[in-house]
Amino acid sequence: MTSARRAWQAHRAVAGVQVKLAFRYRTRAFAQGVGALLLIGLQVALWAAVYAGSDDSTRAGWLTLHQTTVYAAAGTVWVLCVPGLTLARQLETKIRDGRIVTELLMPMGFLSQWFSTALGRTFGVTTLVGVPAILVAGTLLYPFSLDPGYVGRLLLTVAVAFVILFDFSYLIGLSAFFLRRVDGLNEVREALLLLLGGSMMPISLYPGPLRDAAVWTPFVHGFYTPLGTLVRDPFVDGRVITLGACWAVALTVASVVCTRITLRRLVIAGG
Repeated sequence: MTSARRAWQAHRAVAGVQVKLAFRYRTRAFAQGVGALLLIGLQVALWAAVYAGSDDSTRAGWLTLHQTTVYAAAGTVWVLCVPGLTLARQLETKIRDGRIVTELLMPMGFLSQWFSTALGRTFGVTTLVGVPAILVAGTLLYPFSLDPGYVGRLLLTVAVAFVILFDFSYLIGLSAFFLRRVDGLNEVREALLLLLGGSMMPISLYPGPLRDAAVWTPFVHGFYTPLGTLVRDPFVDGRVITLGACWAVALTVASVVCTRITLRRLVIAGG
């Protein structure tokens, strides 16, 4: 019990540092929030033009203008808050300059330490950027209704998406043990999230074959699945959510294995 309490305190301290850093650079967060609101306004105008001449009962695929607009607005905030390129670059930098050695002295696992770091940053950025943006753009969600099943599915898909995006960034960062630069992998990750993740438009609006194939990839579950659940997209059913959970488990296992393999490459004091 004592060791578990100490581990919890250590992880909470790591996450707390990231929250403090987020508030320390609150001016940048404020600028990101303003930029998010401007982008949301642009997306609302864009989708309104796409649906021009139709009422809110008109659907493109399975989605109405209201659902698509909410999807785009929530996606803009989601991209700012979840683990992304920054985490991979931070890990790469620490591997390059040797600071990774000091982190191995922490009273916690290396993987769990970085997970707490990502969790703390997400909490801080969400507080500074996500909450204000949601409050200002919240009129897009009205009217809405909540029920226990809906809230449960939403929380589950958000947690799965966070784990998947974290694992991607973490694995890319660890690749610095083998590659000179990880920027190329970061670009590939972003391109696949754009194409297969649904960050440009909901996957349910894709052509049938591409739509059905995309849900079998992990990228779609880091973006489209939670946002599709938010707007009650009928395409996000139990099968899609289960696939996302399976990918979260598989990528976490891959992260654990890769951590053990890569840390063996460290040579400390000749040992």
